[in-house]
Amino acid sequence: MATYGISDLLVESDFIWREIAVGDHVMVEADLYDSDGLMLKYGTSYLVLAKLRKEPGSSTLIVESDVTGELVNVHPALICSYENAHIPISYS
Repeated sequence: MATYGISDLLVESDFIWREIAVGDHVMVEADLYDSDGLMLKYGTSYLVLAKLRKEPGSSTLIVESDVTGELVNVHPALICSYENAHIPISYS
């Protein structure tokens, strides 16, 4: 069984963040809750609406909750699967 240190997890999270683009779909590895209850569900595909690059290890993806309709920050370490957009988003 492989063991990972903090630096390995930061590198992996940063890699995933770079690979996922706005317009891609992601799935979280478990139900995600906040203090008010369920926000995101395991097994549901969420559209990436934006990406925030703060500093290595704390960058997030922004998706919309299908439960509350709120925007949710998702750390790349919580992503279990992603699918690239069929038609990439282009900016004018």
